[in-house]
Amino acid sequence: MDGTAVIPVPIREQSQIAEARRKAIQLASIASFSEQDSGRLAIVVTEAATNILRHGGGGEIVLDARSHDHGGEVNILALDSGPGMANVQDCLRDGVSTADSTGTGLGAIQRQSDHFDIYSKPNLGTAIVCGVRTAGYQQRPPFPGLEVGAVCLPRIGEAVSGDGWAARVTERGATLLLVCDGLGHGLGAAEAAEAARSEFLRSKERLPEPLLEGLHKALRGTRGAVVGVVRIEPNDRRVRFAGVGNISGFIRWRDGQTRTVSQNGVVGHNVAKVKEYEYAYGGDLLAVFHSDGLSTKWDIDSYPGLATRHPMMIAAVLYRDFKRVRDDNLIVVVKTSET
Repeated sequence: MDGTAVIPVPIREQSQIAEARRKAIQLASIASFSEQDSGRLAIVVTEAATNILRHGGGGEIVLDARSHDHGGEVNILALDSGPGMANVQDCLRDGVSTADSTGTGLGAIQRQSDHFDIYSKPNLGTAIVCGVRTAGYQQRPPFPGLEVGAVCLPRIGEAVSGDGWAARVTERGATLLLVCDGLGHGLGAAEAAEAARSEFLRSKERLPEPLLEGLHKALRGTRGAVVGVVRIEPNDRRVRFAGVGNISGFIRWRDGQTRTVSQNGVVGHNVAKVKEYEYAYGGDLLAVFHSDGLSTKWDIDSYPGLATRHPMMIAAVLYRDFKRVRDDNLIVVVKTSET
């Protein structure tokens, strides 16, 4: 059975570095870490949090633990809005520092991590996406022709998020994606989002319109949710979308871009006839879907080279800079390429 836990830790003062390390070690048990794996994780989180405070002037660590029958992993987002780095490769070398330090932090994070990625530009802060895995960990089979990354966190002060997402693959190789936001916050919103996830994963429907109609029936008796259902067909270079409420979607390809269209209403309460929209694309695809916990004012072209990075990095940077702190936050990024 899968297990998952996501914990954000603000890094504003020295004591929060130790707090991030303690939280990481707690999550190591969920991921079935050995003592050696736990030790590597502690080094990564300590060095990342120290860098955030020392070089970025403060920021946030997000810890995401996952486990299944083939092992476990803890993924780490280390985010700051500090001065950034002009030359990342130089800063990865031990002994190179932009502050009065030994300059071993980034190198240690990279060495102790099983995967590591960094995005940093002058005046645009720094984002690190990395993770530690058990020795026998096997990644889940990928979505055909796609890479997917997501950030989903509760509003500050809430134990659970009212936002949620899920994905599954059809027998024809298309990927179906659910993005939902339960009304309000807290447990009631989380129950609505979980009801949507459960129905989406259980349903035999393969197209957004009938899937959304089924979700409308399944969410009766909950407080309701706003929902977007997406079908991505890499072989046919086509995206289908049906949405109700303020779930935002941005689709970009080689020669153009567009935003998805949603209907007014609340799934589980009041929905008019569901309408499905189809978007054809050519070449590489970048698609971003998010709840209203993320401002719509973002422009990926303001971040040089970010659109070429892994979806997890894109999601992390947009979350850092455009999250609404008084709301649950959900952003899902999908990329595909001609190859």
